[in-house]
This record gives sequence, structure tokens and C-alpha cells, in this order.
Amino acid sequence: MIPPGDVTGNGVPEDSASPSSGLTAAQITAAQITAAQIIDLERAQIGHDLHDLLIPLIFAASANLQAALRSSGENPFSAEDVPGLLERIAKSDDWLQQALALSRNLLTQIYPPELSNLSWLAAAKDTAARIGGDDCEITWTIDPASPVCDPNWDRDLATTAYRVMIEALRNAIRHGNAKSILITCTPDQMEIVDDGAGFAPESIDPSRFGIRSMKGRAMLVGKTVAIRSAPGGPTTVTMTL
Repeated sequence: MIPPGDVTGNGVPEDSASPSSGLTAAQITAAQITAAQIIDLERAQIGHDLHDLLIPLIFAASANLQAALRSSGENPFSAEDVPGLLERIAKSDDWLQQALALSRNLLTQIYPPELSNLSWLAAAKDTAARIGGDDCEITWTIDPASPVCDPNWDRDLATTAYRVMIEALRNAIRHGNAKSILITCTPDQMEIVDDGAGFAPESIDPSRFGIRSMKGRAMLVGKTVAIRSAPGGPTTVTMTL
């Protein structure tokens, strides 16, 4: 006979905490729903990036090369045609290089391979620098006691913090046009502050992909993400560690 309050039949009360995640059974159910929603949202986001960003670059490069082939085949090839042909090839190469870089970024979002080869901090700094590029300065303040410095940091927590950081940086640069971002890691939290345009939190749909993915991922590992902002900035994203 199943004891009262035990809905699993394994002696674990319905409202007891999960030792692995720190979540109650009710929270675990919500987390499972959130996980499915995050997967659906990320599929939609990846599909959007493929359709609107990657495919146009590949199509443009292909069309440009095909046009070059047609023009060289229809008319006798001469030395005067070389500069124009080289220009077409160079432009196509530029588009393909952009497509390659975008593909790598998409793969990084799906699974962070850097975490398999580098420490969390080294991988995060490298990725942040690539996201910021030449347009946004990213600086770090690190407490040595922060778990981000621990080489044995739990993989799920490390991956979640990594993904939250990426999403926060992308939002700050893409939507807020941030030029400077400070990432502070303490024993208790990771804080990301940008100097972007900011926004009124009440005007943002809470179901927007970026916000849902950050908060949902944190909840799945028993952590939280808080977002504070105002028109004119700054915007602060804080994840408990």
C-alpha cells in the first residue's frame, strides 16, 4: 500500500525536495513542462536563424557563383573579364565565411563544446569576446571563491550559467545596442550589467524567448534568474549560483 502523500510509490512524499535538484515535486513537474517549452522555443529560434540568416547567405553565394559561370560560358573569356570574375568570387567567399561563422554560433548555442575542452571561465571569456566583437567591450570581475573558478563545477550548473550568459549578452547587444558590459561573478551569483538602451520590464512579454529560456533553464537546476531594467538602461541580469 502506498503511504499517504506518496504519489510515486517509492516512499518520496509529493512535496518533498528532490535531493539532486533542490526542487519540490510540484516544482519538478513545472520544470518538466518548462523543459519541453524551452526545447520548442529553441527549435523555433534555430529555425528562424536558419531561414532568415544562414540560408540567405548560402543562397546569395550560390547565385553569385552561378551568374559568374553563366557569364563566362556565354561569352568568350578574356583578360578583361578576370577582375569582375575575381570580385564575384571574393564576394561569394565573404558570404560563405559569414555563413560558416553563423553556423558555428548556432552550434555553440545548441551545445557548448568549449566546456569540454576549457575551464568554464576560459570558455566563457572566449565566447563573450566573440559575441562582443569590436563593437562592445566586455569586462570581468571575478571572485576566486566563485564556483565559476571551480574546475569540478557541476556540469549542469556550468552549462546553464554559460547559456544564460550567452543569451544575456546577445540581448544586450542585439536589442539594447550595448557598447559596454560588465560580468561579475561572486560565490553566490553571476551578474551581467550592460549600458544599452534598457526597457520597461512591464512592457516586455514575459513569454519572449530570451527571458523564458534564461529563467526556465535556471529553474531546471534549482537556480533563479532576475532581470532589472528601465528605459535608458542599465539592464542587469542576475543568476544565482
